[in-house]
Amino acid sequence: MINKDFLKEVLANDKKLMELKQVNYINVPKYDELSVTQLWPMLKDDAEFMQFFPSKLPKGRLPDRVCK
Repeated sequence: MINKDFLKEVLANDKKLMELKQVNYINVPKYDELSVTQLWPMLKDDAEFMQFFPSKLPKGRLPDRVCK
């Protein structure tokens, strides 16, 4: 979810980036209870979590579920 607005926040030291080698990829089953739609409302108010996500998302858009 990198766009110009998020990069501006990173350069202003309001947000942080994480190196790919620091990311732990796991395979999560595709259950409705574990969907981004269900988890995002609980996590969007967590300041420590949100330092790696844009402050503003397009209307009706949630972060992507990334599978590697």
